[in-house]
Amino acid sequence: MRDRKLIETLNEFQQEYALLIEQKMVEKKVNASGALSESVALPKISLLGQVYNMQVTMLDYWKQVDGGRGPTTGGGDGAVRRNLEKWLSYQSVQAKIGSPKSSKGTRTAKKSTGEGWTATRIKQAAFFMARNIHENGTKPKPFLSEAAAEMRPKLIPAITKAVKQDIIYTIDEIEKALKK
Repeated sequence: MRDRKLIETLNEFQQEYALLIEQKMVEKKVNASGALSESVALPKISLLGQVYNMQVTMLDYWKQVDGGRGPTTGGGDGAVRRNLEKWLSYQSVQAKIGSPKSSKGTRTAKKSTGEGWTATRIKQAAFFMARNIHENGTKPKPFLSEAAAEMRPKLIPAITKAVKQDIIYTIDEIEKALKK
């Protein structure tokens, strides 16, 4: 089979890369709801003309998590607030954050249960969180860029070795065919 070892090597690297990304997510504490790590997918290695395509896909907001974002200039369109409302509606996030504060500034329920998150509380929390993000931006948590930087130096030597093995295999197959 043509490029058998190369495809095998790329598949191994794709798996290793995805595992490293998830390790970095844990290390950087970027996965409050679990949605980002659950969205990591490994599409099949594909050949596009003469180029092999190896991907790891995940939810679009990985870019803002990995690289952070600066303060908003020129006003926002409400997307940050809407996304925060959706995020705050996850039970896993509510349980990690704990209950919202009452008007007196005390917790209304136990932290582990996430009780007290009404639609109004979610909207209020999202509003204040979005305002803070718009005013101050967010700090980067470079889980993906660090994983890529760790994988890159290993990839070229592994691909070189795989291509060499595939070339040797192909030459051996040609020699066998010529002897018949």
